[in-house]
Amino acid sequence: MSRHHFTLAALATSAVPGLEVAVARPFTGGGDGEHDAALITAVDGRHAVVRIPATARAAHRILAEVRALDALTAGARSRLPFAVPTVLGTAETPTTVVTVYVPGSRLRPAAVVPGGALTTSVAAAVAALHALPTGLVAEAGLPVQSASDAQRAVAQVVDRAAATASVPAPLLDRWERALDDATLWQFTPTVLHGALRPETVLSTPRGAPDEAVSAVLGWSELQVGDPARDLAWVLGLPVQGAASAVFASYHALRRGAADPSLRQRATLHAELELARWLLYGRDTGKREIVADAVAMLTALTRGVEDDTAGSLGADPLPVLTVGEVERMLDDQRSMMLERTGPVPLPATVAQRSRSSAGE
Repeated sequence: MSRHHFTLAALATSAVPGLEVAVARPFTGGGDGEHDAALITAVDGRHAVVRIPATARAAHRILAEVRALDALTAGARSRLPFAVPTVLGTAETPTTVVTVYVPGSRLRPAAVVPGGALTTSVAAAVAALHALPTGLVAEAGLPVQSASDAQRAVAQVVDRAAATASVPAPLLDRWERALDDATLWQFTPTVLHGALRPETVLSTPRGAPDEAVSAVLGWSELQVGDPARDLAWVLGLPVQGAASAVFASYHALRRGAADPSLRQRATLHAELELARWLLYGRDTGKREIVADAVAMLTALTRGVEDDTAGSLGADPLPVLTVGEVERMLDDQRSMMLERTGPVPLPATVAQRSRSSAGE
């Protein structure tokens, strides 16, 4: 049974010494039923979100997120062109986490279009994250993977998926060839979010020509590893040419730090999400999830056989003109100067439900 928002507000005062709550409201915010959450307003006008995990899995993730947010120091945050939630306080029994409310709207994939400001902003957000010093993650005791570690982790997923006998042979052959291609795994590990997808990215002002990434949520998988993982979701953008535009902007912004096989590994990671979905269904005994995963794997196999799924072989980096590179770098510098500032509390609960911190 979910907790009432007044109960959550009371628990928030235990987690944050000195907090005086003036208003508490129910909060959904994309939590997918994994948390009981409330949006609270303090007597001093500050807005925060209190979350209590509803399952053991959610508890593990929210505590991992707290560790990750603590690792993102003020210095690290100053190098990012977007806001990151701040933990105000935590408590045990029940596990309670209170974070600053971060305004914004969930990213609409269809709004990412070639030549658009949002497209450049997405690339700049990921590039800035990947440029952070890896030491801040290592010093916090968070996971650190080498390129070889990343390759072995992918091999483990492929092996487990193969053992289910539910993955079509052409897909297994494709994945195993990618694993055997040494050129794909010659990259420099970076700091990565680890769970980037449209639901974890906020943008503002929504629908405006200058719409840009304003915040990133869901930091429970912060680590050092394969940067391609943070770009796998981009391949699902629905507008033709949008994914290529994001990758081109990213390569321009990262310059010598980007690797030529980034997109191919991103494609592999995106495909393996279907394998992970299958494994999750098997592990939890949820037949409907297994059936859904098998259907998607079958559709992907048709794409591979029709040669519409994209290659996993190494390709050269995209070639951009000097003018294109300069324009992308100018866009990044402009966004770095326009830090997200305080934004008034949204006027309606419906607007709140599309904003941050309810992971």
